[in-house]
Amino acid sequence: MSTSTLIIFALALVALGIIYYINTALKKLKEELQAPKEDTTLIEWLKEMKGSVDKNADVIASQLKDQRESLNVQLKNQQDSLQKAQKLMWDRLDNATKVISDVQKNLGGLQEFSKDMKDLSNVLKSPKLRGGLGEQFLYDVLANALPKDLYKTQYKFRTGDVCDAIIKTDKGLIPVDSKFPMENFKLMQTQDSPEEREKAKKTFIRDVKKRIDEVATKYILPAENTTDQAVMYIPSENVYYELLVNTAEIEDYAKAKNVVLASPNTFSYFLKILLVAYQQQELQQHAGVILKALGGLKVEAKKFDSDLGVLDGHLRRATNSMDTVKTNYQKIINKLENIQQVKPAEDSSKLGLEQKNLLE
Repeated sequence: MSTSTLIIFALALVALGIIYYINTALKKLKEELQAPKEDTTLIEWLKEMKGSVDKNADVIASQLKDQRESLNVQLKNQQDSLQKAQKLMWDRLDNATKVISDVQKNLGGLQEFSKDMKDLSNVLKSPKLRGGLGEQFLYDVLANALPKDLYKTQYKFRTGDVCDAIIKTDKGLIPVDSKFPMENFKLMQTQDSPEEREKAKKTFIRDVKKRIDEVATKYILPAENTTDQAVMYIPSENVYYELLVNTAEIEDYAKAKNVVLASPNTFSYFLKILLVAYQQQELQQHAGVILKALGGLKVEAKKFDSDLGVLDGHLRRATNSMDTVKTNYQKIINKLENIQQVKPAEDSSKLGLEQKNLLE
């Protein structure tokens, strides 16, 4: 290889090296020149990202705030509901406590009532006490139905027998005696078998007939101004209806002995009828006095009618006089109004003429 060729090759290598170096330098310079632009883009992107993140953060914060407020409202509603439910529950518990207390009081009252009923049952077991209770029932019915002067309790006859009460009538004294055949009646009601019940029924009928005989024998005493009938007062409606419905022979037996059987209800009706009859009798006895009073009232009524006619005449004359006074008074008022409407006249002679006309 010649020297010129080597020089040319060397120069070419040098030129290539220079070109490579220049390209490398230019590339590096280009990278350096482009680096700030890329940094600016990154910063702007980061700013946009930050803005987006801030915006999303605001949205999220707003949503969280709304959710928190909604949760607070729901929580408050739940608390209010719980408070109301708790109050309602306590109110119901209070009411339940009061009801339980009332029930306990009522149970106490029922226990007392049961005790009283037991005591009453014990009283009714004693024939003497039972009879006293029947007498008191009789006295109460009489006191509620009749004036005190129409009856008397514990009436003693000359024979020494004492009747529970007598009722005074114009036909004589009506004896009334209370009988309480409860023992055999209860025995009849508690029997299970028909045979035992029928046996107890016969005993009960025999006991009632004995009571009827006592009333008829002791208290129907015409010699002592009694009526020819007496009343046997039975204080129990159950016993009375048992006698009438299921033991018809008792009613016939009582009629034959001139004894009238009466329960509290039927005896009250009997006393009401008796009171009406007594009032009618009183009215008949005082009929003459009433008619005389009515006659006097008629005379007074005629006198009052005459006085009323005189008063009517006076009132008519007074009315006519009042109408005349009102008419004259109205004329004066009219003339006074006309005087007020007169205008001043030009001369005194004319004025005098107008005044004269107005006063006429």
